[in-house]
Amino acid sequence: MIDIIFVIGICVFASFVSVFGMLFVRKKIGYAELAKHNDVAGFIHAIIGTIYAVLLAFVVVVEWEIYRDTESKVEVEAAAMASIFRDSRVFSDLTKRTLIQQELMAYATTVIEEEWPLLAKEQSSEKARGQVLQIFNYVADLKPKNDYEKLWYQELIAKVNKFSDARNERILCCTQGIPAFMWWIMVLGGMITISFSFLFGTVNKIPYALMVTSLSCIITLVLSLIYALDHPLKGIIFVKPDAFIEVIKHWRLYLLQGY
Repeated sequence: MIDIIFVIGICVFASFVSVFGMLFVRKKIGYAELAKHNDVAGFIHAIIGTIYAVLLAFVVVVEWEIYRDTESKVEVEAAAMASIFRDSRVFSDLTKRTLIQQELMAYATTVIEEEWPLLAKEQSSEKARGQVLQIFNYVADLKPKNDYEKLWYQELIAKVNKFSDARNERILCCTQGIPAFMWWIMVLGGMITISFSFLFGTVNKIPYALMVTSLSCIITLVLSLIYALDHPLKGIIFVKPDAFIEVIKHWRLYLLQGY
């Protein structure tokens, strides 16, 4: 709710500034003088608007792809953890497989409760990193007792490596975002696009003010969307640890059923 109020407030402010600028230019130059150049101004404004629209569309698509890619990496990590938990049941060494499963549950809990808030600050949990190393050590200490377990052990090692790689990729995602220079380009481009709309001359001020307001609102909304998607692990729209929560639920169910 706070985010919606924030966006509405930004739109109202942008609209107020835009209408004030339009009225100021209209008063200084006069609508009759501005109307003489409507044809030329309209042509140039169409070019500026098209270029800016393409820029915003490109950025929105890139931001959405980054968001989906981050979400996919989180799911890959959770799926790899689930596979390790499941495959460890193949081995006859009850003590070591129990240690692996317990450490996986502890790691998932740490990621949800401790590491996820840290990712918003572009940091990671040292405790979670230590738990990953401990999981690897437990798997490395596991001794296959027959050919059947040896076959599964190779698969288990591969999944542990996949799990570790997925974790590293997830952590790197917390630093992804639009460079400051590109933000300046988008903001300045929006200001130029809106300001150029002040150079049209119309007899009636109210429809003209509504057009300027609409233009400023739509540009503000798109910039707000980009801001919300920027940095996929923090902000207004961010990837949540739902995959880890679901994995823990399944594990607890397995344990209750005696697996």
